[in-house]
Amino acid sequence: MKKIAILTSGGDASTMNKCLSTFITYASKYNCEVVFVKNGYKGIYDNEFVKPDYTETKSWWSLPGTKIYSSRFPEILDEQVRKQMVDNLHKNSIDTLVVIGGDGSYKGARLLSKSGIKVIGLPGTIDNDIASTSYSIGFDTSLNAIVNSIKEIKSCMDSHANVAMIEIMGRHCIDLTVFAGIATEADIIITPESFYTPQQLLAKINEKRKTNSRGIIILYVELLLGTENIPTVEEYIKYIQANSKESVKKNILGYLQRGGNPTAMDMIRASLMTEHALKMISENQYNKIIGVDEFKVVSYDLETAINMKNPSRKDLIDKFFN
Repeated sequence: MKKIAILTSGGDASTMNKCLSTFITYASKYNCEVVFVKNGYKGIYDNEFVKPDYTETKSWWSLPGTKIYSSRFPEILDEQVRKQMVDNLHKNSIDTLVVIGGDGSYKGARLLSKSGIKVIGLPGTIDNDIASTSYSIGFDTSLNAIVNSIKEIKSCMDSHANVAMIEIMGRHCIDLTVFAGIATEADIIITPESFYTPQQLLAKINEKRKTNSRGIIILYVELLLGTENIPTVEEYIKYIQANSKESVKKNILGYLQRGGNPTAMDMIRASLMTEHALKMISENQYNKIIGVDEFKVVSYDLETAINMKNPSRKDLIDKFFN
């Protein structure tokens, strides 16, 4: 029986608990024993390995956040700190370390793998900033929370014909901003790939006013405005209001984007990736990063489409119910 340690690292994502629940549910099927590491990588250093309670962990499947907690642990860059972490993993007879986190967490996993630790990575971050997967765990939940917030803000902007500038999380990845903009039919998005100066933004607003006399929604990705000689959002607003009759309202959604109840699709993807991690561990595959590839739009001839059969779900039934 392989003993695997699981930790959550970096910023929390709503479907991390679903991963933990799935690991507990299906570990025995793959001849694995599970222990949790509290507080991310710091927990390895502090020797916070805990045996999970099966019944309690099974109840976590729909809870946001991470019940084994998370942290940022830059000390992992120190060789002596890593040596202590490796020693603690060996003392606890850990065969494979599973890391649920984002790109920074993966870099920590790579450092430990170079010290001889077997690792598996699961993409757990709302930012969707991991290039090896189309969707990261927590992205869909965060996106839905953002869309719901924008809908509520839009109703207020429509009532007064105001402009809303809404800051969206994502760090250096623009996916939440772009996808939320598509979903809500936002008027303008500001990202490094679709950038506007204050003057250009006002011109764009004026252009939108030709067809939209009510609320205007502008989404901008965090950590862009106010950096590298780019004006702050307050400076954008000051310029627009000084040079037009527009009333511009700044909105920061903040941690509302991180704490929502997991969506069904997020939980399904988390289950699929977690089950695959267990399968890989049972097959002695390690130093792997798991992901999904779903960003495809396809078309078929009419006759072909009508004659196509719906796919069998037997593989899913076998994975999760047999």
